[in-house]
Amino acid sequence: MGTQIRISREDGSLPCEVCGFPTMHVAQVVADDGTVLGRTLVCTTCQRSRHRPDPIAEAEAPPDEVPTS
Repeated sequence: MGTQIRISREDGSLPCEVCGFPTMHVAQVVADDGTVLGRTLVCTTCQRSRHRPDPIAEAEAPPDEVPTS
């Protein structure tokens, strides 16, 4: 299944420094066996607007090149 991020519904939220909405939450990072690996901040508004790139498209894209003179 992989690592999960769990956001508690009971804990409050904070204003996000990026979007400004009060949707920043302290979330637990949890392993498959239920062990809490740590905590992280997650903005539910910013996460919804962020699109995951297609890994196949990234693999086919040429590497970035820096022109040299």
